[in-house]
Amino acid sequence: MSGHQPNLFAAHGSPDHRPVVDRLLPRFLASLHGRGWVSARTLCHELGTDDRTIREAAHQSNGEVVSGQKGYALTIQASLEDIHRSIAWLLSQSDRMRERAMAIERVRHGRAA
Repeated sequence: MSGHQPNLFAAHGSPDHRPVVDRLLPRFLASLHGRGWVSARTLCHELGTDDRTIREAAHQSNGEVVSGQKGYALTIQASLEDIHRSIAWLLSQSDRMRERAMAIERVRHGRAA
């Protein structure tokens, strides 16, 4: 067994391949136009970046991009069903993060006692 442990919190991919999201966003939106759903893998390849940067670009799109199991799509070109599914997925993630934050807070309070 090796004594080396991987950094589980290290970002995947090279930061050199992550263009500033502000510069990437117009290309990201253009790459989705008229294509329906596009997988993250395809977008990463086409835009020369990684999945974390694609997620951040979607986050910074001011609602212009929906995401889900199928990948990414322009909100104005997605079906209402896909939009509702994306919203529900994001709200579910938010609820889970809030629950985790509260659990951490409870443990912190227990340690302070």
